[in-house]
Amino acid sequence: MQNKVKNISAIIILICILSVILYAFLPKEKLQSRITEINYGSDSTFRSVKPIGIHSPFKGERISVIKLEGIISDSAGSSFIKDTTSSSYVLELINKATADPHVKGIVLRINSPGGTVAASQELYQAILSAKKKKPVVITMGDVAASGGYYIASAGNVIFANRGTLTGSIGVITSYLNFYDLLTKIGIKGIVIKSGEYKDIGNPTRPLTEGERKILQALLDNTYSQFIHDVAKGREMPVKRVSEIAKGLIYTGAQAKKIGLVDHLGDFNKAIKHAQKLVKERFPELKRKYGKEDIPIEESWKGTSILDALIGAAVKNINPTVLDNRLFKPVSYSKFQPLWLLE
Repeated sequence: MQNKVKNISAIIILICILSVILYAFLPKEKLQSRITEINYGSDSTFRSVKPIGIHSPFKGERISVIKLEGIISDSAGSSFIKDTTSSSYVLELINKATADPHVKGIVLRINSPGGTVAASQELYQAILSAKKKKPVVITMGDVAASGGYYIASAGNVIFANRGTLTGSIGVITSYLNFYDLLTKIGIKGIVIKSGEYKDIGNPTRPLTEGERKILQALLDNTYSQFIHDVAKGREMPVKRVSEIAKGLIYTGAQAKKIGLVDHLGDFNKAIKHAQKLVKERFPELKRKYGKEDIPIEESWKGTSILDALIGAAVKNINPTVLDNRLFKPVSYSKFQPLWLLE
């Protein structure tokens, strides 16, 4: 068994060495990204940038397509290699696309029920910064609710499918209290603390009225931030957002009627609209491409075997993921306010 492990290790090392040699000596033009034709299931075909690897990014003008999927939190991802659709990595992609002068527009595909407040706010601010320099089109998948909608509200234009679940503008936190049960079976919780409210929410004793008011004030303040930022992103009166918020969930069709989304349409339509906005924002591209499409770059497809062997070891390894996966399955603090569809 040990010999087999040694043999496999030797093979992997040899492949890595050969890959480094190939990358170092092959002409760089051989490694440049390629443009291919792709179809998203309708009558429209787009020119898509297909990077061979992260070491040889396409250098021409393009629209960057980024995916945000799952719970939004400031975590490192869900696998040993970085998850290129996780919120922390998406923030990095948005910032890079914003700074890259060759990226002329961003399409953000959101499929998320929401998540933590701070992580959602970071992505919201990143999109606000991005749209000052280039158009940002949001396209919603199955769900883009709570923190997912908060992020979406920062874009120039929002597309949703008719059946997309969105909205849920509200804040929630919860915990279980075991006081009555523990009293029945004769178990007492003992806490030694400094600071009157250090054990606020202790599940082994009742929550006092004063503590409840403190927690409610915390959520009310967070909710106010949510309302005001959505109003800013959507250019709507705060009063109007407050009226349609209240934690309510809407379908895409309902959200369109009340102004939470701009257009009903799929991913394909969002791409087409991004093409239009980019050419309007940058007239020189309209002259250059005419009716042709500007290439789109699907950011989550840019990792190759070569990158997995070379780049992953240098850049993509996530050293904390085993600890997070095995020992910390729930990363939220006890009273982390959540913008989450529950």
